[in-house]
Amino acid sequence: MSVLACAMSQTLLAEQQPDLVMTEVAPASVAADELTFNVFEFQVDGNTVLNSAAIEQTVYPFMGEHKTIKEVEQARAALEKAYQEAGYLTVSVSIPQQDVDQGIVRLLVTEGKVDRLQVVDAQYHTLSEIKSRTPEFAEGSVPHFPTAQKELGTLNRNQNRQVTPVLRPGKSPGTVEIDLQVKDKLPLHANLELNDRYSPNTTELRLNAGVKYENLFQKDHSLGLNLQVSPEDTNEVKVLSGTYVIPRLNGDYFAAYAVVSDSNIAAVGDINVIGKGYILGARYIHPLPLSDGFYHSLTFGMDYKEFKETLFLPSTDPTSTGPLTSKTPISYWATSVGYDTNIQSYLGQTQTSMVLNMAPRLMGNSNAEFDLKRDKAKANFFYLRADAKHLYTFASGWAMQAKVAAQLASDPLISTEQFSIGGVESVRGYLESSRLGDSGIAGSVELRTPPLAKAFKQYAFADYIKDMYAYTFVDAGRVQVRNAAGLEPFYELYSAGLGFKLKTTTGWFSYLDYAQAMNDAPQVEHGDYRLHFRVGYEW
Repeated sequence: MSVLACAMSQTLLAEQQPDLVMTEVAPASVAADELTFNVFEFQVDGNTVLNSAAIEQTVYPFMGEHKTIKEVEQARAALEKAYQEAGYLTVSVSIPQQDVDQGIVRLLVTEGKVDRLQVVDAQYHTLSEIKSRTPEFAEGSVPHFPTAQKELGTLNRNQNRQVTPVLRPGKSPGTVEIDLQVKDKLPLHANLELNDRYSPNTTELRLNAGVKYENLFQKDHSLGLNLQVSPEDTNEVKVLSGTYVIPRLNGDYFAAYAVVSDSNIAAVGDINVIGKGYILGARYIHPLPLSDGFYHSLTFGMDYKEFKETLFLPSTDPTSTGPLTSKTPISYWATSVGYDTNIQSYLGQTQTSMVLNMAPRLMGNSNAEFDLKRDKAKANFFYLRADAKHLYTFASGWAMQAKVAAQLASDPLISTEQFSIGGVESVRGYLESSRLGDSGIAGSVELRTPPLAKAFKQYAFADYIKDMYAYTFVDAGRVQVRNAAGLEPFYELYSAGLGFKLKTTTGWFSYLDYAQAMNDAPQVEHGDYRLHFRVGYEW
């Protein structure tokens, strides 16, 4: 936008610049360029946007005795440049015809105001809403382009809409007309996915379905719903979640979400676990000041979690009419503070996240419930979670990605707060959340081929390939269990394998990972091979 605006402002300035005439009492034989006169004051007319101190600082070096027309022109150019550097690209400065026998030189500022603002080609977003989100381009205003650029950046955060300003001279001299050209699409999205991200002692398949609308009330509010079930046994896993996101004009976000789960899982042997629970949470995301290639933000969160679990154990009493039951309900509040970064440079792209999770005493959590759930677990827990990922693409097209996730806790945690390893997003070749610990670390190194679509460019279907590459990887993870109470204090998982990713321009996608496990875990033995898959469609 800034390049377009600069080019447009230069056109405006050229059109608005009047003929420069300087009248001064001098011998007729003296050339105009050699005329000298005293300049004790610059009188600047027409200014409403630049403060007086900035103007005085700009023109002061050109004041004094025995000045020439050339030096006055330099003062004019310097003042005009000051407006440009301050972000007022539609402002021009001229030297009107005048006499300077009193030592006063008048400079005329022409502020290029917006004569007309119109929104064109918008289909799913109202014209009035787009105009209201760009007040710097309001009719009658002198646009400050750095502010306008931020407004457009906020407006273009919505993936369903792209707004580009086009400037041209207005019908009245010294004015501009602005068209906000809109490319938008229906802000409704949905997805359907089948995968095998299952945990120990459950059936293998998971079916996910989601729908999201991203322009409620014409305010870019987003409402999303997602359902996950185990299609082979729908009583085993059912999770319904919803999110509501409100973007603020200053760039901040407020998000609220809810998760409701219902499960009936065979745990170990004849032990069954029936669990129902829900989570209510809120997040406030505040982007911090940007610099070139560096984006970062703070996140403040609060959650309420409630889980009701009942364990059914086989009875050893022959007179018993049913299994023994053990109930471990728990409900608690938790807060979090996070810091996220996204760095783009010639060294690649780096993303980091650090979150402090805690439950202060004042939140009223029950120590008895925590102790019943996990021996010596504390209601006023806290732990630090960190994630980092770096992607570097070589000139040849090959790419390498490294990522690491870690958690540090000083006390035993209940299972819902523990660090897990195993699964597609952790250590491939193992079931999801194969091992849990209070503290832990997991890492992965992945080498990717160049985009494979080029190899099929001679075929018609190549036009439908959005992203396709193969990769090889090595994964590892380790967790520590505090107060192990008969369990192993440490668990480690290692694996290596190959993968393939395909995304099409029509919305179909497929991810495949084939990994070999390097040590034992629940339902996995050293040397076992496992294929992880995700297939689905999104629009």
